[in-house]
Amino acid sequence: MGNRGEAPFGDVQHHPASYGGSGRLSCRSELTLPFAGVLVGSLCTLLLLTFSRSNAGLPWRDLSMAPSTATTHTPAERAQTVKAQAPACPTPPACEACPAAEKCPRCPAEAIKPKASESSVQEDAAPGSDVLDGWQERLTVPWGPLLTQQEAQRGLAYYGSGSRLQELAAKLVAGKPIKMFTLGASVTRGIGTTDRAFSYASRFFEFITTAFPHKKHKLINRGIGGTSSAIYSVCAEHMVHEDADLVVLEFSANDKRDAPYSDPERKGYEQLIRKLLKLPGRPALLQLHHYAWWHAVGDGVLDGGLFYYPAGEAQLGVFAQYYDFPSLSVRNAMWHLMRARVDQFNPDKARLGESISPTNVTVPGAEPGKEKLYWYRDRTHPGDEGHGMMAELLAHVLAKAVVETLAPRPRLHLASRDADLSPAQDEDGLPLPMVPGNAATPTTLCAIEEDFKDVVSGHSGDFSYKPEKKDGRNFVEQKWGWSASKPGSWAEMEFDTESGFELLGDANTTFPAAAAAAPAANSSIEDAAAREAADTRAEVSLSYLRSYAGMGVADVECVAGCECEPQVLDGTWEAEVSLQQILQFRVSRHKRCRVRITVADRPGVVKQDGHKVVLTAVMVSQFTVRLTTYDTQVDLLHKATI
Repeated sequence: MGNRGEAPFGDVQHHPASYGGSGRLSCRSELTLPFAGVLVGSLCTLLLLTFSRSNAGLPWRDLSMAPSTATTHTPAERAQTVKAQAPACPTPPACEACPAAEKCPRCPAEAIKPKASESSVQEDAAPGSDVLDGWQERLTVPWGPLLTQQEAQRGLAYYGSGSRLQELAAKLVAGKPIKMFTLGASVTRGIGTTDRAFSYASRFFEFITTAFPHKKHKLINRGIGGTSSAIYSVCAEHMVHEDADLVVLEFSANDKRDAPYSDPERKGYEQLIRKLLKLPGRPALLQLHHYAWWHAVGDGVLDGGLFYYPAGEAQLGVFAQYYDFPSLSVRNAMWHLMRARVDQFNPDKARLGESISPTNVTVPGAEPGKEKLYWYRDRTHPGDEGHGMMAELLAHVLAKAVVETLAPRPRLHLASRDADLSPAQDEDGLPLPMVPGNAATPTTLCAIEEDFKDVVSGHSGDFSYKPEKKDGRNFVEQKWGWSASKPGSWAEMEFDTESGFELLGDANTTFPAAAAAAPAANSSIEDAAAREAADTRAEVSLSYLRSYAGMGVADVECVAGCECEPQVLDGTWEAEVSLQQILQFRVSRHKRCRVRITVADRPGVVKQDGHKVVLTAVMVSQFTVRLTTYDTQVDLLHKATI
């Protein structure tokens, strides 16, 4: 959005009569020789095509979000201008018979006569401009455009067929309400803004409610600071309603910066996508990539700004291409502006003041009164305008889908293809998993945020349910959890690890815990997969806080109902960041499985002054969920809580 005269969205409708002003045709009729007739006809044809192409976008320019310096006219006014300024070309002379020894040239009359297929394209395209005229004022961003049309188009890294987004657009155009979800970390939550109303999620929702007013539109922002897509891949069904119409995914900043597609976290991201696409409401998905300049380091560059690094954006983008939904990129739209240090895009200073980059490079603070010259509020998060630009990228792609829904399409391609795609699809009509064998797993328990409190059935010592940040603006930002700091304090969680196996078919085969936990060193990948399939124990994913000061260690054990191997939860590391991590372990099946977490009186891997343990969520799945604790996530890219 925010275009300044460019033709939006890249789709062109051709209107041959749309020329005027300096484009008047003045065809002379004095020449009567056959050759002159050919010349006149050819020149007319060339000029007609030239002006048709150069002005074909005029009706589409009406969608521009910024005022244009050119005078705008309705299609009818433009037609009158053409009629007044461009006298019709005289009918070219007919072809004379050619000498027997010469090849007959193309007849001028035939040269300017459009083919039947060309005529049908023009007839189909013409009505679209009239339909779109009424949307000129509605498809605007209420906060005022911040990007040009070209910049927004660059930010559309991948569009695909746009089929689900067009279904959403049709619903909005019809005046129906929609339910929108945003999934991501602290950028999605709105960190970096001076008010959460300025977050990209709130701004994008504001665009929807302004362009398509309905009192029942609903936004559910599920952004949780310090998280990756891992926790969402387990809890997708619990965090996104079945009747969702639109889901925005923003994970490239917090997911692994570079990993093979066979990595557990990449598999988890694919499982999240598959679960969302299978929801009954058939939601449209939009992938949004944030870009953190000071984290884009590598190849000897320590002060950030690499365009091609980290690789997480490109890797996650492949999933959007495979599953055919749009992907939007802050980097693609704005990197050149950042590199040129254009005002509002300058990455050199942080609005909130001086800080240290992940590679120990000083990030200067902005001078008082000049904060808005810089894109980042801190070393990671965008400021108010940056969030507005991210929302504008989302608005741009939705507006594109609206245009495609309203405007007739040129007949350039087959109307459809009658082909059996079932060999490449699952029973729900989705493509088979991109990563072979990576089908989404059922999750029988997802106790997160408010739901986590009642999972703890007993506790002793100083274990209590409390917030980590009392001054947070809401429950999520206050980061509630069960925490303790005194060695010997314990908390017991009780949950069902038996239910859910009916979803997996026959699961009577048991598998020794030790064998599942420690496969033979010479075993193949196929053997490991077979062992995993044969293991009918449930998998518990315990979410906990890991930080750099005052943290400790806890022992985890099954004490009643179920059995499991003892585990150690270590909340320490050197990185100056606090992130939620996942401890995964297998437990036997039981209706009332009881697991105890006890604060230990010993240091963790990194010795710290304290023994604090914070538990934030627990999930249960019936076979392995693709998650990982990935210590390396904080090596460079994630030294700040994103």
